[in-house]
Amino acid sequence: MRNQSDGSMLYLWFVCLVAACGGLLFGYDAVVVSGTNTQVEAQFDFSKAQLGFYVSCVLWGCAVGSGLAGPIADALGRKKTLMIAAIMIFASATWSAMAASPIHLIGARLLGGLGIGAATMVCPLYISEISPEKHRGRMVTLFQFTITIGIVMCVFANWGIFRFSEANADSRTLSEFWMWFAVKENWRAMFAAEALPGILFLVCAFFIPESPRWLVKKQRAEEAEIILRRVNGIKKARSIRSEIEETIREEGDVRFNDLFTRRLRHPLLLAVLICVLSEACGVSVVFYYGPQIFEAAGFGLGGSLGGFATIAIVNLIATIFALVYVDSAGRRKLLTIGTIGSLLSHLVIGTLFMKDVTGWPIVLAINAFVAFFACALGPVKFVVVSEIFPNRIRGKAIALATVCIWMTSAAVAQLFPIMQQTMPTGIIFFAFAAELVLLLLMIKFLMPETKGRTIEEIERSWLSH
Repeated sequence: MRNQSDGSMLYLWFVCLVAACGGLLFGYDAVVVSGTNTQVEAQFDFSKAQLGFYVSCVLWGCAVGSGLAGPIADALGRKKTLMIAAIMIFASATWSAMAASPIHLIGARLLGGLGIGAATMVCPLYISEISPEKHRGRMVTLFQFTITIGIVMCVFANWGIFRFSEANADSRTLSEFWMWFAVKENWRAMFAAEALPGILFLVCAFFIPESPRWLVKKQRAEEAEIILRRVNGIKKARSIRSEIEETIREEGDVRFNDLFTRRLRHPLLLAVLICVLSEACGVSVVFYYGPQIFEAAGFGLGGSLGGFATIAIVNLIATIFALVYVDSAGRRKLLTIGTIGSLLSHLVIGTLFMKDVTGWPIVLAINAFVAFFACALGPVKFVVVSEIFPNRIRGKAIALATVCIWMTSAAVAQLFPIMQQTMPTGIIFFAFAAELVLLLLMIKFLMPETKGRTIEEIERSWLSH
């Protein structure tokens, strides 16, 4: 499997899969709260605004975590930052499970948000920096793929814990602790289960190398070339090392404020818009409030968790599609198709709710939206943002873009319960459809195709433009 001239694809896949496991934690954390909403809301007597903050607080934490992760990743390295994130996520899971009050629970969720935010910023950055250009789109899409795996794991874990609590509601054989932890307040067991993938990610992170591009920036070019040889082969490694060094010399000293200069105006605007508009389309509503939406469509809690499982499976399958076609179809075409499909799906969902149609038609329509999002809007934004910025400022740029993702997602998650209380659910989905029209306009007028171009080539195109 190892070829001296072409590098080792087996090694590349191993490194990128391990790094992408940060997405698995994000996917798990994104869905775990959806299985707890109904119980936590009732136990702590939350208002709709309080429920919105309980759901969105982890996302606000993600916004802060992703913002801090850029400077930390530039100072300590990508690998160490990922390991710090894994420790925070593990601590959050155990603290959430044992939380004695809403303050403790929200504090634990905020801590987890810091770790998740850091992971979602550094994972695609790391993968983009270690992958050859011809495989970069597919490898960065692995991050989105592991998100879907995490979602599937969490949905079935939540459903299994709920079924266990139902089956043992009158049990006299379980200990007092397990009756409290996994039956009467089974939302605690749902949070605790996240500690397992957190440990997995931490252990795996020990076995990946540091980013070669970061090593070159830190005057450790010989170490970087050793890693580049394993991925690209000897001849190509030397060429890439020289290209990275030349790019760094051309850029000179770069400050965060340089993101807002004239030469980076286009890529910065593109990154912010693609992150905000692709995240404001309602995907956070579906994943954070999916069971509650299905309850509004006529399902009980058990049935809504089962219906939500179909979303997780569709999300996984659609992401495999993106993994296969992102490098051949191209970023721009795939994003266009996904946006149009998501827009039409929202129109159907809104119409069904307005006509009081309940049951499986709602499930099918939401699954259609999830499929279009997962095959395009979800993964492509991470690919594009990881490609379009100069080498030395990329960490700061991706951090800023990721902050935009989390702040948008948090705002939507915070507002949805309040909106649902004040307007018909169908109108909310019509608003999401209207927002996607703006995304289509952005794709048409601002987004270039980056398929098949090295990071350094893309950087020079912005500078010359």
